[in-house]
Amino acid sequence: MKKLLSVILMLLMAASFAVPAQAGGVAPRDMSVVYTASTVDASDLGVGDSFYVYIDISQYSALWSGLWLLDYPEELVTPTASSSTFPGSLANLVQDSWDDDTAYSDKPGVLTTPEYSGSYGEPGNMYSMTGMYLDSFQYGGVQMGGSFVRFKYRIDRLPTTAEAMHDENGYYIAFPLLVIESTYLVPGTTQTYVPHESVSVVNGKVYMDAQPVAAHTVSFYGYGGSLVSSVEVPDGQSVQAPAVPGFVETEAGTYAFYGWDRDLSCVTADMDVHAVYLLLGDVDMNGVVNSSDALLTLRTASGLHVLDLQQAFAADVSGDGSITSLDALKLARYVLGLVGSLAY
Repeated sequence: MKKLLSVILMLLMAASFAVPAQAGGVAPRDMSVVYTASTVDASDLGVGDSFYVYIDISQYSALWSGLWLLDYPEELVTPTASSSTFPGSLANLVQDSWDDDTAYSDKPGVLTTPEYSGSYGEPGNMYSMTGMYLDSFQYGGVQMGGSFVRFKYRIDRLPTTAEAMHDENGYYIAFPLLVIESTYLVPGTTQTYVPHESVSVVNGKVYMDAQPVAAHTVSFYGYGGSLVSSVEVPDGQSVQAPAVPGFVETEAGTYAFYGWDRDLSCVTADMDVHAVYLLLGDVDMNGVVNSSDALLTLRTASGLHVLDLQQAFAADVSGDGSITSLDALKLARYVLGLVGSLAY
């Protein structure tokens, strides 16, 4: 009986490491490989639910080492776990498993990092990274086929129709797969490995229910009513205003940017937004900067007068957020022609 078991084991090992003469019409000496990020139907999941994205490898790759980045949309999902296995090897027949309780891989020779941002990939972008370096004959050059790593993601929010892509199956968010390194073990050797002759990639798709959100046009106008920019903003979201000059010099004096005339925290309709500029030093708001403004500033600094917000902005010609005798002095020097600009 023991002899029979030994024979069966030897046959299994031979089947595990032998390269078949033909595989789906592709000769085994044509060392090509296809990496596939899985397609997931998460259309019935909501915020807080989780799903898996697998990376598959084509059969007969004779994989020896590799480095892969899975680009996930960090504004929509958060990776929470990762795990790996060795599909196709003899060891896999005995101890195939996915252990998502570990922070990294549960298989030697494989490192998985759910959240990665570094020297590989686009600077500042987040990826889920897998590195595989098989340094023994037991695993190097195994005839893989199927999933060898997976990442678990939690849904933080559903995509809008503007963020999601769409095909005949519905709305989806893409999980592009980047191959940084991919080498194979040269047949008939135990330590000779070279880059795969051909590497193909199939990107992942996660189908989710995209939320139809109306978009509104927000147009920003700068000093003098000139158009600065127009942007499309999803309904109910805030909008970031463009940068505009802080000061504009005119014959009347120095105009300073005071703010925008509309609330930008919640956009619910198309709107025009205008930059508000105030004439610095025109404390009494009569359109002229003269000695009366300097006197009013001095009275305010002495506690004898109270200004409203726009008047206080015009009086603060030092730009330090407070009104003091130094503002009154600078205004007086400006009125006398000793100071050419009130910009700070």
